[in-house]
Parts: sequence; structure tokens; C-alpha cells
Amino acid sequence: MAISFTPEQQKVIELHHCNILVSAAAGSGKTAVLVERIIRMVCDEEHPVDIDRLLIVTFTNAAAAEMRERIALGISAKLDEKPESEHIQKQAALLHNAQITTIDSFCLFLLRNHFNEIGLDPAFRVADEGEVKLMRQEVLQELIEDGYREGGESFRFCVEFFCHGGREKVLEQHILNLSRYAASFPFPEEWLLARKEDYRAQDAESVSGSHYGQYLLSYLQKMTAGCAEKLKRVGTLCEEPDGPYMYGELTEQETEQLERLAGCRSLSEFESRLPAVVFGRLPSKKDDSVSPVKRELAKKLRNEVKESLKKLEGRFFATPLELAAKQGYACMEPVGTLVDLVLEFDRRMGEKKQERKIIDFSDMEHFALKILLNREEGRIRPSAVALEYRQHFAEILIDEYQDSNLVQEYLLKAVSGEEEGRFNRFMVGDVKQSIYKFRLARPELFLEKYNTYCPEEGDCRRIDLAKNFRSRTQVVDTVNSVFSGIMSKDIGGIEYDERAALYPGAVYPENEGCESELLLVEKPDSNAEENAKRLEARAVARKIKELMGSFQVTEKGSGSLRPVRYSDLVILLRTNSGWDEEFKQVLEDEGIPVYITSKTGYFGATEVQELLQLLRVLDNPTQDIPLFGVMKSVFGGFTEEEIARLRSGKKSCSLYEAVKEYVSDLEAAGEKLEEAEGESQAAGEKLEEAEGESQAAGEKLEEAEDRMLSVREICSGGSGGSEDGKNAALCRKAADFITMLERYREYTAYMPIRELLATLVTDFDYLNYVTALPAGGKRRANVEMLFTKASDFEKTSYFGLFHFIRYMEQLEKYDVDYGEAELLDENADVVRIMSIHKSKGLEFPVTFVAGLSKRFNIQDANQSMIADMDMGLATDYVDPERRLRNRTLRRAVLSVKLREDNLSEELRVLYVALTRAKEKLIMTASMENAREQWELWKDSGSERLAFLDYAEAGSYLDFLLPVLAKTCIRVSVINGEELEADAFKEQMSLHERKTRLEQAGKRIGKQTAVETEKQVCQAVVETEKQVCQTAVETEKQVCQAVGETEKQVCQTETEEQVYQALKGRLRAVYAYENLSGLYTKTTVSELKIAAMADKDEAAYHTFEEKEVQPYIPLFRREQEKVSGTVRGNAYHRVMEILDLDLLMETQPGEERKAALHGFLTEQVEENRLDREYFEAVREEKILRFLSSELGRRMYRAHREGGLFREQPFVIGIGADRLGQGFPEAETVLIQGIIDVFFVEEDGLVLLDYKTDSVRSMAELWNRYEAQMNYYQEALQKLMCRPVKERILYSFSLEKY
Repeated sequence: MAISFTPEQQKVIELHHCNILVSAAAGSGKTAVLVERIIRMVCDEEHPVDIDRLLIVTFTNAAAAEMRERIALGISAKLDEKPESEHIQKQAALLHNAQITTIDSFCLFLLRNHFNEIGLDPAFRVADEGEVKLMRQEVLQELIEDGYREGGESFRFCVEFFCHGGREKVLEQHILNLSRYAASFPFPEEWLLARKEDYRAQDAESVSGSHYGQYLLSYLQKMTAGCAEKLKRVGTLCEEPDGPYMYGELTEQETEQLERLAGCRSLSEFESRLPAVVFGRLPSKKDDSVSPVKRELAKKLRNEVKESLKKLEGRFFATPLELAAKQGYACMEPVGTLVDLVLEFDRRMGEKKQERKIIDFSDMEHFALKILLNREEGRIRPSAVALEYRQHFAEILIDEYQDSNLVQEYLLKAVSGEEEGRFNRFMVGDVKQSIYKFRLARPELFLEKYNTYCPEEGDCRRIDLAKNFRSRTQVVDTVNSVFSGIMSKDIGGIEYDERAALYPGAVYPENEGCESELLLVEKPDSNAEENAKRLEARAVARKIKELMGSFQVTEKGSGSLRPVRYSDLVILLRTNSGWDEEFKQVLEDEGIPVYITSKTGYFGATEVQELLQLLRVLDNPTQDIPLFGVMKSVFGGFTEEEIARLRSGKKSCSLYEAVKEYVSDLEAAGEKLEEAEGESQAAGEKLEEAEGESQAAGEKLEEAEDRMLSVREICSGGSGGSEDGKNAALCRKAADFITMLERYREYTAYMPIRELLATLVTDFDYLNYVTALPAGGKRRANVEMLFTKASDFEKTSYFGLFHFIRYMEQLEKYDVDYGEAELLDENADVVRIMSIHKSKGLEFPVTFVAGLSKRFNIQDANQSMIADMDMGLATDYVDPERRLRNRTLRRAVLSVKLREDNLSEELRVLYVALTRAKEKLIMTASMENAREQWELWKDSGSERLAFLDYAEAGSYLDFLLPVLAKTCIRVSVINGEELEADAFKEQMSLHERKTRLEQAGKRIGKQTAVETEKQVCQAVVETEKQVCQTAVETEKQVCQAVGETEKQVCQTETEEQVYQALKGRLRAVYAYENLSGLYTKTTVSELKIAAMADKDEAAYHTFEEKEVQPYIPLFRREQEKVSGTVRGNAYHRVMEILDLDLLMETQPGEERKAALHGFLTEQVEENRLDREYFEAVREEKILRFLSSELGRRMYRAHREGGLFREQPFVIGIGADRLGQGFPEAETVLIQGIIDVFFVEEDGLVLLDYKTDSVRSMAELWNRYEAQMNYYQEALQKLMCRPVKERILYSFSLEKY
């Protein structure tokens, strides 16, 4: 059946002889239209165009393959219609050589055919990504070393400027980032040199006239206008019948004040007037006619305005403009040195790659550009090669044009005929779906043409494809109602008007329940059993179960309705990290089959880690952590106890050396034992021969026996002869392990990596081992994928095990993850979980968009160095001599610009997510006080998202809430306790069903027993007969044996003697009863408890059995306060992960307070800090600690590399120190974790945090002095340095 095209699609297919930009909305059939245009062009016999004269560029290799296949089918169909057409036959033959390709493949095509134009070695190859990363690290190290040796004062100043704390890794990362960033420009060197001028401005006037100064002025105008707009909403509330009318007059005055502020026309004007903004005191008048909800809402909106203005002042005008200009100018010299380092790095990388005859993907584009363009006296001209291709290509067709960058733009423009008046570029895409900014895509290229190309006439035409053939009307209406409110020219870069909106074009049968929904889950408190993610997952699971019982979707082939299947459902997440596994676990607990589609997790797979650890050990066995992992794995087979025994007493060396020493000690002890036994035997013989010399020989005999005894003690580990066998077995096991490592280490000298891996896997039967584990098929595939990576490595210019390990480490470090091997059938009936980026180009009948309340990752905007394509480079001002660091105005502006760009990207990502749905769209989010918050937003919602709300948004939910009440989305608020109650009821239901099944089984069992009773009885009778016959035959033998035994007993002992012997045994006292309370291992905390206990207590109790508390579901519990344990753990965790560089380099006060809050919030979102801990910590206490002299001492040590946090230890002490009656010879292992210690010139400082509620420091020391004694002893043993000071810091008293 012929495809019917809309008038707009027909126009796209038939329009020629001009540049065409097709703005194709989601689901508008752009690929089908593009294929149809190509087929008609190449099959048109009146105006024939050979297909090999078309350059068709797609975004991925998969898309190119699909495009080629669809074009082949189209040509084949045309050939069926006209089998005699020679032209169409020719196109079918030419298709194989047609340029249907990605931009990288086209560049590679140019290099293969024109390498001589740029002096490229024809034997070049494309380098593996891991190989390039290894090469970069080598070049960086050489560059930094040469800089220290030859760079002079400018280099050293650059290091001091950028590397606070002497961490050259920071400088290395800056070089890598700038090199990568510059590579996205057609002429990287030119862009880098221009960065030397970024800090040329020396006064406030020059700053105001700069590019970033103009941007800041515009930003301040929009933000202050947004504040005024928000206050107008307060004024509107005051005018409502039940509104807080008493606030009206003051709000009106304040609004006028902000409107005047928004009218400022210069930065200096803002600098003087922004601090002068004053907010009055709200009237305290009471009136029962005023709605409490609206009163609180008015206060909330007004406070948000005050906070926004305060942030603007602190961010941009904390430093006067003149001083900010001078500080910026002071950055010019170190920035210039950094740029020189980047240029030198790129030069050396080029030389090294040329030497090894390799190129990377960035080189492809730039070398291709060099082939096509000539630069003469600053002017760019097409080369002879470019002119040839201009004549050859009849048209250049570019798919996904919104994701192009400047280099690709120059390349494709070079081979088009635009400069010669032949407009032959066809570009199709959708700027609303440009979601690859992190890959340095430039959606601005699309927007520029979108705004300048004319829809009706001219050489450059724009055609909008707005009709959506994917989704039901309900989904289309949802997308339009949302994005017409949150996307505009200022917000997202494109106006979501009638041209950008979607129009329904798909035909679906009538169906109920297709309206879009938002499930708002109440965020749990800190005492809840499940976190917000799990509760949100439970809400999704409940909705899935509801859909599975009632919802229907349209069958693709027939168009009729059928019940929904799991495979019709997808759950989309902004990021899989930290979310997908939580959702998977909850859904599986609910009985829902689920599969994660991810490109991460390969390096985290146990089987991959085990093999990589083994390779690390074979390369260098003195690495304790990899060796410990190997010893515990199937390759070693040791238990933790065995490893501890091997390690004990050998703390000054590596674990590998400790194992070798253990083996050698026992072997030497065995030799000494044999020698001592020989001496003993000789002394005995001498005693028999010379009785007259018996005394001397007897002494010698005793001496030899003492030596034997001491040697046996060594062999048994000092724990008695019963350990001889254990130690001997462990010795043999360790010796075999060492021999095994040494044998395989010999292989590494000559064996290729893949062959070495295959040998290890074969010798240990590792493939079969992992296959037998749960998810064995995937594990096996992961191991086989490691073989593939080994083969890839062997194709690089590197070789050897050392380089392979570094190769894999670089891939892991820079997130070049491959995802675990996929074994799932694409037709499997499971719910899929994937990221939104992964879903682009796909569609699903039912789409869940989850995690809408997850905070955006804005870490890039907080980096010490920021690069922007338009505004250049920005960094902090640093005065190394006075140890001062301050954010420059340029960095503050670029940080805001980068954040705004990221928010625009997030808007587009949300658009992609919502447009994946075909028949039903369900969004989910969690929010504190969700019901109350939603009620407020229903009253205060607006038609459009204000720029102020957009600029301060931190999640997708922040985008949606202001306009949600005006959309067609049905909002449901779900109580988290209800979800937990449902889960509990489900568990109870399962338990009841199990009980009923067991009871039914018993009844069936009884019936079966009655039916088979006769057979059983008969079998028993037969068995009894056989037993009786056997008993009769053996009775005589038994009686004879018993008689003999009784005779022997009577001969040796009387009845009384037997009684006395038994009595003595039963009343015997254990000889080592005093050791019954002694533990071989304990903790410092338990010893502290013991030290605080009654000193007269005889027994030593460290482990008390806890009272079992009955389980009470959360919805039946009363609210509890944060426990002392949770509070203590919370403060310790926060102090462990605290970023001292970030916080101590910011100004004390509001700036540091905001930095701390932002840091902790990010840690919660990144799952490095539990929300329960976040809520238990009082941030002001952390800030006061940082401002104390102790905090400053700790930071100084951190900068010098002498700060150590959360350091675990294990030491051995004599048992006599734990209580009277314990022998000194017995050793007890004490383990603990030192909160903090740091190194100062004259010794170590030991610091321990406490959150106990005490009245004085003396009381705190009374509690913890024993604990600190053990910490001090352990620290001095481990560091071999004295502890000069011991500090207890009380967060309760804020003293030390």
C-alpha cells in the first residue's frame, strides 16, 4: 500500500535547487521523508542523479546502515515497477559505493584518498580510545617534568596559581580539558591563542563593554524583572477575596522598587542600586477572613524574591567592579602560560601520533578540513580537492543536524556549492531534541538557520514538519501544554509557538485511561525504612500492576486493541547511575520482570574485577589490595582468617612479602626441628655410652629438648600442638599459591595478553565457574568481552602486561564503559529501564519518566576553570604569596552562562523523554510535603515559567510545578506510608497463600497416606521378617562379643572404680576457664565500654545479645527523633567526604554556607551521603568547625598532603591488658578507625569527633580516654612517629 504524505512532507520531498532546513518535530516521520526524497531523486529518469553523487550523512553507524537498507528496498520497489529501466538498475548497482555514512567515516574516506595532500603516512591507522588516553598521560607527564626543569618562573607561578596544595593533577586536567574543548573548533590553535586576551580588561569600563559584561547586564535585567514579576503575583494574591490584603500596599511599593532596578542600563548602576533595595516588615494584622494558605504562599514568594536578590549581590558584586577588573587582569599571565602548555601538549601529541602512524577521531575531522580548506593570509579558501567534490556531489543531505559542531559545519559547507551559488544542502533535525551538548554539539547552528531561513521563498528555505504520527492525542496535548509553558526564546533558545508545537497525526482506536499522569510521592522522613527512590519505584510498580490488569494498547499490525504486556512498558531515567538498580530490585520484589539497558557496569562486574586484579598481581605482586582480592577469589581460595594469620606479625612489609616470609619461616622452623631431634638422639646415645659423664650429657639433652620445644611452638604459631596440622596445611597452601604466581609471572615476559588470559581461564576452569553462578550467561559473556579488549590492545602501539593494565584503567577512569554484555532477546516480555539519552529515536506504548525530582548535576559550573564556546576561558583569582583565592567576575558570569546552557539542555532532554510515549505517559517524582506543596502550586501556578524560576531550577519538577496546574496532566499525590503498607500487605498475602498451600498439601498427604497404608504395612511386614532373620543369625555372635567385653571390664575395674572414674570426669574443671571470656578480636569502641564498666567485674563482656524488637510496619509507628547513633554516623560521614578545597577557599559567611549546602546536596544526589544523614547534620556546626583554629590547622595539613581521614587499623596487644587473669602471652587483635590524624612539623595530631550530649569536655575525656589511648598506640606503631597532641572535638559543645 502506497504511503500518503502530508503537504509539508510532500514539499520536503519535492523541493530542490535551494538550501533546505527541515525542522522535524518528534514522531513527524523525518526519516521516511528523507528516504523518499533520496529514492525519488535517484529514480527520476527525467532529471537523473546517480546515488553515488549524493553525500548522505547520519549521526551513527547504525542509522547509516538502516538508511542504506531502506533506500535499497525503495530502489528495489521502483525496479519492480520498471524492471526494464537501465537507470534504476544502475542505481541498484551503485548503492554499494554510495556515500551513506557518518561524518567520521566520510572524513576517513577523504584521508584514505587524499593523504598525500597533507603529508599523512598512507599506513596510518585509527587509534583505539584507550591507546590515545595512555599516550596523553605519557605526554602530560613529560610536559610537566620538562616544565619544572626548563619552564622557569612563569611555569612555577602557573603551577602555584592553578594547583592549590601542589596537586599537579589539577593542572594536567586543565590541559586535557582545554585541548579537548579547542578540538571542537575548526582551528584549535587560533581559539587557544585568543584565550590569552580574555583577561585583558583592566578597569570597570572595559569589563562592562566586554562580551561577558554585556551578558551579565542582560542576565541581571532578566533576573530583577523576574523578581518584580514574582512580587506582582504576591500583589495578585493580596487582591483576591480571601487573600492577605494587608500586604498589598507594601508589596506594591516593593514591586515598583524592583521595576526601577530592572531598568538599570549599566553594571555600575546595578552595583550601586542592588544593595540599596530594602524590604519592609510585613504587617502583623490578624484577620480570620484571610486564607492561611494564601498568607503563607505570599510570604513564601516574597522570601524567594529576597533570597534571589541576595544571591545576585553576593555572586556578582561582593567584590567592587574596579577591584574585580584588576583581579581579572592579574590572571592574564598564568592563563597565558596555561595556553602555551596546551599548545605544546597538542604539538607533542601530534608528533607522537605521527611517529606511531596513528590518528584519533578528532584528527580525522581536522585532517579532512586541512585537505578541503586552505588558509592564506587569514582568509579561508577551498582547496582543489574541495572544488572537485563540489562538482561531484549533486546534493549533501544531513540527518540530525541539530547535533553538528563547527568543524562538521565547515567540512560539509566546503563540499557544497553555496559559495558558487549552488545551494544544495538539505538539513533535517529538531533543535528541541539536541541533547548532546556534553559532546560539544552546537545547536546554535540549527537555531541560526531556523531564525534566518524563509519558509516561502529564497535560496535558503525552512520547512516545518509538525504533525506527530507516533502518539495519541492525549500524549500530544500533554507535550504541548507543558512546553508551551516552559520553553521560550529566553528559556531553551526556541519559542514553543504554533510552529514548534506538535499536531496529532496518528490514528488510534478509542481507548480509556490514556490521559497523562504525574505521580507525586511523599518523600519519607529520616526514620523511614525505604528511601525516596525505592518509594518512587514502588509507586511505579503499583501503577504497572494496575495497568497490567486493565489497560490496553494498539497492536502494531492489525490496529486492534490488546492487553498491555510488560514489553510495552519502559522506565526512563535522566541517569542510570544510582537509580536503575534500586528500581530493578523493587520491581523484582513486586514480581515484575525487568531489564536494565545500560552502557555502564562492565568494570564493576565481579568476574572482570577478579581477572583484572589477578593481572595486576602478576604485574606487581606487592600491591596489597589486588593481592587480597586474588587470595579471596577462586584463584587463591583463602579465607579472611587465613589471610589474617599470614599477615599477622608482618606489618612492615607488603602482603606478598608477608606470605613468602610465613612460608620460609615455617620451612626454616621445620629444618631446625629435624636438627634438634638429631642432637637429642645423639645426646641420648652418648648418655648410654658414658654413664660417668651423665650430668654433662643430661644438660645437653635438656638443652636439645628445649630447642625442640621452642621450634614446635614456632611451627604451631604459639598456640599449642593442636595447631601443628593447621599451620602446616596453611603453609603448603601459601607455598602453592606463591609458586603459582611465580609460574604465571614468567609467562608475562613473552606471552601475549589474550593468550595469557586464555591460559588463566583454562587452567582454573574459570569460564565454567562463572557460568555456574547466578546470571552465568552474562558473566561468561563479560569474560569473553575481556578477551576482545585484550585483542584490541594488541593492535595498538603498546605491548606488555603493564601497559594493558594501564590501558584498562584509563578506560575505566574516563568512563569508557561498554556496559555488561547483553544477552536479552529484544522480544523478551520484560519492563525495560534505560536512560533518556539511550531512548532517543525509540518509541514505547507506555512510558514512565521517573526521577523528576532528581537534582541536576551542575558540577561543571562550579569548577575552578570554565570554558565557553562564545565567551572563552574563566578561572579564579589566586594570590600565591598571600594564599588568597577569589572568584573572578568573569568566572561568576561564565558559571551562570554554563548553568543556563545546561538548563536549556535539560529542557530538551525532558522533551525527548515525554515524546517517547505512544499511548500513555506517566511521570513520577518525590517531594517533601507533597500534598501541601501541590495545593500551594495549584493556587499560585501560572501559564508560563518565569525566567527567574527557570534560572533557579534544580530539577525537572522545578520546571513543571509552576505551570502544572494549567496543563492537562492528572496529578496524584501518593503517601509513602501507603506504599510501604501495600508492600507489607503483599508480603502478608504471600505468607497466607503459602500457609494455605502447605495446609492443602498436608490434607492431600493424608488422603494419599490412607490410600497407600496397606502397601506400606505390607512392606513393613516383609522388612520385619528380613530383620528378624538377620537378628537370629547374628544374635549368637553379638552375645559372644558382649560376653568377651564384660569379662575384660570385670578384669580391669570393679563397679565402684567405674563409678568413681565417671564421677571424676563429670566434675572436672576446665584448666583454662580464665580464658573463656577472652576474645581473639575486638574493637576499640568495645574496649572503651569495658573500661567504663565496673572495675570489679570479673568477666570481660564485649558482645551483649541485643533484645529482639518486634517488627512494626512504618505506617503503625510513631514519629521518632534522630537517634544518637544516626547523628554520630552522620557527622562522621560528612567530615569524611568534606571537600576542604571547595569550602576553605570560599569566603566565610554566606558564600561558604551556600557552598557547604550545595556540596552536601550534591553528595545526597550522587548517593555518597544518605539523606537521613544529611538531615541529621546541622550545617552551622560544620561551618563553625571549619572556621576554628583546628579546622585551619587541618586544612593546612591537607594542602601539604598530610591529612588522613577515616584510617582503619588492626593492632595486637597482650591479653593481660584486658583484665586480670588473662596471660600476657595471649595476643588479642584490636581493630578500629581513626577519624582524623594529620602531620605537623613536630609530630602527629590525633583528632576524634564526638556528638555526645555532655556538659563539659572533662566528662567527654572521662568517657573516651581509654579509646584515645588505643588510637595513640596504634597510630604511633603504624606511622613510627610520636603523637604530639590528642584532640577530642565535641560538636555538641563546639569545643576541643
